[in-house]
Amino acid sequence: MKLLPTLSAVCLSLTAYSSAALAADTSAETATETSDPSVSGMLPAETTATPEAAADKPASSSGAKNEKGREAKNAIYLDLLGPGVLYSINYDREIIPDLSARIGLSYMSIGASASDGAGTTASAKFSYLAIPITASYLGIGSTSNMLELGGGPVIMNFSGSGLVSSSDSAVKAGGSTTTVALTGMAGYRHQPADGGFVFRIGASPMVVLGANVLPWGYMSLGAAF
Repeated sequence: MKLLPTLSAVCLSLTAYSSAALAADTSAETATETSDPSVSGMLPAETTATPEAAADKPASSSGAKNEKGREAKNAIYLDLLGPGVLYSINYDREIIPDLSARIGLSYMSIGASASDGAGTTASAKFSYLAIPITASYLGIGSTSNMLELGGGPVIMNFSGSGLVSSSDSAVKAGGSTTTVALTGMAGYRHQPADGGFVFRIGASPMVVLGANVLPWGYMSLGAAF
């Protein structure tokens, strides 16, 4: 008779233990589903990036725009005076950061004639061609307003001819020579980094090989693109 109460007590104890274990397992599964975003649909909590991870991240586009550089690397401008002596039309391009190169062209031709009223006529013609080739350092200042320092050679060609004619004779003479001059540049340059109006002004002394230094200057107007 004592065995039945004992078995009943054991059965009740096992039932209670099983219920408690089942309840604990159910609570654990619920907690796992809540923390798993693939099950619950909840977004995972943000984690704080370590300094190493932040350093490995690429720079943002806004940060890249703040770095020194120019989108508009080409410029066309008209020089008044400058290495073309009176004027020059120039193409300029940034070949590496803060260093640009320019090639220009200047041409001038002058002619005149006169007569003495007795049938004798004299005429003369003079032409001048210049090709400036210079390099400029643009690293002092901002990307749009800077100090320009540079220089280079200027190829010059001078040619002239003359004619004296009368009713019974004519005398003609002419010649051409090519020489090289050197020029330096130091001045202010405004050239927006993303393109637009270009303005340059400064000093550009010149020296023809074997001659004296010519104090000179320049002013430029143009556009960058």
